[in-house]
Amino acid sequence: MKAYRSGLALSLPLLMLQACATYQPSQDVTAQMARTESTIQQAERSGVAATSLPELQGAKDKYSQAKTLLLKESREADQMALQLAKQAEVDAQYATAKASSAKQATSAREVQSGVDALKTEAARNSAAPATTSP
Repeated sequence: MKAYRSGLALSLPLLMLQACATYQPSQDVTAQMARTESTIQQAERSGVAATSLPELQGAKDKYSQAKTLLLKESREADQMALQLAKQAEVDAQYATAKASSAKQATSAREVQSGVDALKTEAARNSAAPATTSP
């Protein structure tokens, strides 16, 4: 009986320490959260907000939800946070691609406008009668 009590006395502090230990999310979740945050920041720096605001806002919202889930400190919440973080990263990448496409389309229209102006000028010059000097 004495051995049982001493075993219990020794194991009780260990159980208390384990209960007080801080919860750490998995490395996968931590790495994904860092990638997602970096992707969102990169999208913001590249001027995505001007042309792809709904997509970028969606990414930010999902990332915020993932951060909130991590506060629950459970494996299930971590898995849900991981999925949301992945979705947020893809949304931010899509917003960046959409903004880049819009910028390229604008540039292409400007180039085409310049080409059209040059064609008009060339047509006007070729249609004008040539003046000869005596």
